[in-house]
Amino acid sequence: MFLIRPISSLLFATTAIAATTASAQQKSAEPPDYAAPPGAPYKAESVTVTTTMGHTLGGTLTLPNSASKAHPVAVVVTISGTGPQDRDENLGFGGYRPFRQFADSLGRRGIAVLRMDDRGVGMSTGRFKGATPVDFVKDIRAGLAYLRTRPEIDANRIALLGHSEGAIDAPMVALEEPALKALVLLAGVAHSLHGTLVFQLSNMIRHDTTLSPAKRDTAIAHVQDKIDSLTKADPYMRFMDGYDPTPTARQVNKPAILILTGETDRQADPTQVDDWVAAFKQAGNHDVTGRVLPGLNHLFVPDADGYPGGYAKLPQPLNVDSSVVGMVVDWLSQRLR
Repeated sequence: MFLIRPISSLLFATTAIAATTASAQQKSAEPPDYAAPPGAPYKAESVTVTTTMGHTLGGTLTLPNSASKAHPVAVVVTISGTGPQDRDENLGFGGYRPFRQFADSLGRRGIAVLRMDDRGVGMSTGRFKGATPVDFVKDIRAGLAYLRTRPEIDANRIALLGHSEGAIDAPMVALEEPALKALVLLAGVAHSLHGTLVFQLSNMIRHDTTLSPAKRDTAIAHVQDKIDSLTKADPYMRFMDGYDPTPTARQVNKPAILILTGETDRQADPTQVDDWVAAFKQAGNHDVTGRVLPGLNHLFVPDADGYPGGYAKLPQPLNVDSSVVGMVVDWLSQRLR
């Protein structure tokens, strides 16, 4: 879900592993169901977004039944974490589909949601491998341009909701899209992503029960060598290793911002929340809220340990904790009036 790609996926990468599983399942099983549930006060429309890069993005636009040209509604665009992901950010196990959860709750509150398959995933064309967040920002901006063509959408009330790496991409989009009304940043990081790589790899080594204490110490001592190897082999890793979200945050002075991270998150260090809030406020942004949520992991699922290797063993179905969904939906409802 965050950062380290399939080679040793952790932060933005636990989802990278899971997304590979989900992709394989989708190819061999029935197509995923993106329809609105029976009786929902919104419809789920399949859409195709054209990008300036030559590929298209398949997605689902959930529109409240009240939406019309005469009464346009606010909209939220979701941004997924690391690795090739479908529009629901489907992990491929435990029924975890967080963006479907948010879309359903927001739709019931009269807010539309656009969620899109990553480039090269599901109904989207293009090539995922070799792309960096600079490319993903362009894809999200293509989604925003599409929404502004829809008469049922109020172009003055658009928000972004990014999870994991998506929470890092969202402020980058905001720099190019000053008219955005709000950002929700779930399980992102504030400091140099090099430090996040060290945090993730060291945490993975500490949880490796196959290593003796001596081998564990040796592996931790060589974390930098591992990072050097990863960055040499992958342009995405080179970008991420050199990127620092703080300077970007210090330029985002307009949209309201909500920052949430789980207390037991072992992929995005929760101690960074206050620093991220401070960086946005340094930009002159007066509506910034940050919270560390007790007992929740990187997926915002109750988890006392939070180690990514244990996700599949958590009680199922895996859902974003209802208190988090409620908090996000309440906050967005107020900012998108």
